[in-house]
Amino acid sequence: MIIMINNTKLLFLYRSIIFKNTKFKTNNKNIKNITNALNIKNKKERITYVYEEAIKEINNYYREDLCQFIDRKCIVQRTTNSTHIDGCCYRCPICTDKGCPSSNFACKLIYCKTAIGNMKRLNFNDVKILKCLSIPQRLIILSDFFITKEEVIEDTNKGLLRTICKRLLKAIKP
Repeated sequence: MIIMINNTKLLFLYRSIIFKNTKFKTNNKNIKNITNALNIKNKKERITYVYEEAIKEINNYYREDLCQFIDRKCIVQRTTNSTHIDGCCYRCPICTDKGCPSSNFACKLIYCKTAIGNMKRLNFNDVKILKCLSIPQRLIILSDFFITKEEVIEDTNKGLLRTICKRLLKAIKP
């Protein structure tokens, strides 16, 4: 069965088990990636696809390297002669001398005012493809800072309760 989709407001229905064996199709180029995501029936593959498409959308909205890392210092740290390195998130354990090696969605959404300049800030709700995920999955993606893309996808795939327990154990461990 093939269903035409032209309204993103009904995505909660399309994600349901009722449409497990349904193939979605659209002529609307604005939501083509959403229908592609809905046609991926494997949960982890769909999460990966949605995550990568969301990162592409952010990268298309902003420049690829908005923070402009040079010698482990972002644009703000270079202009203010700060002693900190690795950008505003200097506590980030995965930062390298070339900036952030990860495509972390949550980190990409918190660009500082200096890096963005006068550009309109992209909000979480502006990234429509995330509606293909459940609310707990969106919550995980939005709150998983300072970790690699693979870890975010794994957390999202495993669920909210596991992610909360993992974070609590990480906070308790010395």
